[in-house]
Amino acid sequence: MILYADILFAINFSMDFLSLFLCSIFLHLRVRKPNIIVASFVGAFYSILQMLVNLNGILTVFFSAFFAVIMIIIAFPQKKLRQIVLQSAMYIFVSCVLGGVMSLLYSLMNSVLSSFISNYSYESAYEAGRLWIIISLTAIISVVFSRILTSKKEVKTAEIKVLIKETKYELTGLTDSGNLLKDPLSGKSVILVNEESELGKRIIKIEDIYKKYIPYRDVSGEGILKGVIPDEIFINEVQVTAVVATVKTNGFGGYDALIPNALI
Repeated sequence: MILYADILFAINFSMDFLSLFLCSIFLHLRVRKPNIIVASFVGAFYSILQMLVNLNGILTVFFSAFFAVIMIIIAFPQKKLRQIVLQSAMYIFVSCVLGGVMSLLYSLMNSVLSSFISNYSYESAYEAGRLWIIISLTAIISVVFSRILTSKKEVKTAEIKVLIKETKYELTGLTDSGNLLKDPLSGKSVILVNEESELGKRIIKIEDIYKKYIPYRDVSGEGILKGVIPDEIFINEVQVTAVVATVKTNGFGGYDALIPNALI
């Protein structure tokens, strides 16, 4: 079978696009479609490069892993090595599973239609047709996931503006129905931020006399969080009152903060 570069590019672009979207679902990552599109182009380019350059054995594994990491860095920009490794491993796993599913679909179409098509002299058209069916199915699934994820993100994320002593911090937060923390004295809901973030470091430096202490308990144990009541807080341009507390974390799925549903 002759495989043309444009068909190979289209197949791999669609597969990479869908794989990255699935990674964002499994790992609760922020979706930036322009980034994912660029990353998918990089993956499709690598598929063409593999056909032009004969790589065997360990080199194929090395370059495949290398391009997977590059795609993850482009699709989900961040600085933590641990998260990059985790996301790259998830992308490779999802890609392998999807590749198996698409190969199964291709084989099923071949077994079902080959006996019918063999009576005619359209084998070449049939081969191209099967490939474009795979491309179309993958593209349709990618678009569906894109729309589903976009609608979910509109509901589950919010833009936050925090003002502390004339310094403004702008964050993108993830809403969480499981965040039920409240300041025991004021009864205000608690927004969580990473203590290593710029805002988190600022809160830690504030004198203890101005801080709020929020007890918590989770699966890892219990403890006390330190927080403050900022001068102003706006969530999606609506002013609210809340405590902003710091927590040790590797991140909130790529977001800057965790917002209780009660504030939305």
